[in-house]
Amino acid sequence: MDESGFDHESIHPYGSAPIGKPCIDGYNWQGKKRTNVIGALYEKMLFALYYFDKNINDEIFYDWCKHTQFPSLRTKCVIVIDNARFHKSKRIQELLNRHGDRILWLQPYSPNLKPIDKKWARLRFLRQGWMQNYLSKLFYDIFPDYNNFILN
Repeated sequence: MDESGFDHESIHPYGSAPIGKPCIDGYNWQGKKRTNVIGALYEKMLFALYYFDKNINDEIFYDWCKHTQFPSLRTKCVIVIDNARFHKSKRIQELLNRHGDRILWLQPYSPNLKPIDKKWARLRFLRQGWMQNYLSKLFYDIFPDYNNFILN
């Protein structure tokens, strides 16, 4: 399981202008509008996706685990999770242990060991190519049952 942030506006690397005129556009680099997404990955399937327009903290993560992720699991699992501070709160660890899943903590700074990071990168790539700023529409376009979908 992991979370990722998506800027509200994607940057478009190409544009058009009349011949001989420069292509000029503006972008607010100080804009902090982001949608954060929490999800889990099982084999190639992203599931239990949830969107937030604010930063994810231990309260949000706890509620997501309890009300979204765990009801989606059909069996006991080994949960691979990174070392974000809010993942390590005592309350969340108790919840994970109470549910009966095993926790595998990744070593710090090891994105190559988190397959879900590759899925988030793939979503960003698709979003850029489709020039889609609406995240929920992007997820829906990939697979209409957008709470569970397969992303190769």
